[in-house]
Amino acid sequence: MARDHARINLSIWHDEEFINLSLAAKLLYLQLVSQPRLSYAGVLDLAAKRWARPHPDLSLTEIRAALSELDAARFVVIDQETEELLVRSFVRNDELFKQPNVLRSALRVAFDIESPILRAALATELRRLPVEITGPAPSATADALEAGAREMPPEVKAALSVRGSARTSPSARPKAAPAKGSGKPSPTARGEGSRERATGEPSLPLRSKKVGSPARAARDASSPERAQGEAGHDRGRSDRQLRREEAERLVDFYAESLPDRVRAQLVAEVIPLLREGISSAVVGSGLAAWSSKALPVSFLAMLVGERMRAARVAGTDAKKRARDAEMVERFEGLRASAIAEDEQHGVGMAVRQARPRHADADQLTAILDDALTATEGGLAA
Repeated sequence: MARDHARINLSIWHDEEFINLSLAAKLLYLQLVSQPRLSYAGVLDLAAKRWARPHPDLSLTEIRAALSELDAARFVVIDQETEELLVRSFVRNDELFKQPNVLRSALRVAFDIESPILRAALATELRRLPVEITGPAPSATADALEAGAREMPPEVKAALSVRGSARTSPSARPKAAPAKGSGKPSPTARGEGSRERATGEPSLPLRSKKVGSPARAARDASSPERAQGEAGHDRGRSDRQLRREEAERLVDFYAESLPDRVRAQLVAEVIPLLREGISSAVVGSGLAAWSSKALPVSFLAMLVGERMRAARVAGTDAKKRARDAEMVERFEGLRASAIAEDEQHGVGMAVRQARPRHADADQLTAILDDALTATEGGLAA
């Protein structure tokens, strides 16, 4: 059944992260969640030109800037390569999970997603659904999405038959708990698009009130007078403020003179890179490379990634790279077999549950060795 209405949580108007968005970004977000083509999984084909048509007073550039802002704030997740967009919290905020048939449809269409970026983001969201209401199907779907499945596997179909233990009638629906330390409920659980809600990290106001017009203090951050004694002033500002100021400094320093709206898009792209812990040197190098090419703003992260990979390759000998590649192939083969056979113990369970960051051969070997040791210990007992 096609959607004929959209659900908007009234508390969104008390959500600081939503309030801090530009007017164009707020409007575009409401437009996205009310699109008739939005799938039950919260996915749309990226169609900036089509979304710009109802707004004769906004240019296509402004619509694309608003998209970049929403992406940077994690209200949406965009993959430019596959031209897909995910309204990240749609399944939760639209409460689709409370309707078994609609949830089944959402999980089914999730396997149509091409982008591994969107798949990973949706998998995170599915694991956050209340198991007591949904049963195990969303979590099983998340595993299958991350494993690259292109259609609903048997284990997910089997999980769909297992219902949650909680009743979902109107009188039994769980109420949102108030935020800790607050006297009122947290708006949409710490913000509709909150990166804090997605990653556990406090989120960052993305921009000043006017697009492309940063606060004077941020503009002055790169001046010699401001730099002098900055360490003392830093103690009075939050990490979020410092990160934004650093993003603006890098954009102003390494990118050539730009229109304000393009500058605002670049700042929105740089902030998440700094939040990930990527050094200013690497980000600045990516900005310098972007400034010398005729590429969209969204390619900045790709250029920064290229410089990170180049640094790793330069510091790694050929033998280690070959060993890493061989171990990755072995590990992924074991993981695929464990998923196919639904292994729930031993090495199979270890490789299914492993979530290392930037794994190399040593890390993967340690995971397997620990699993073998635990299995042998269990057999001995």
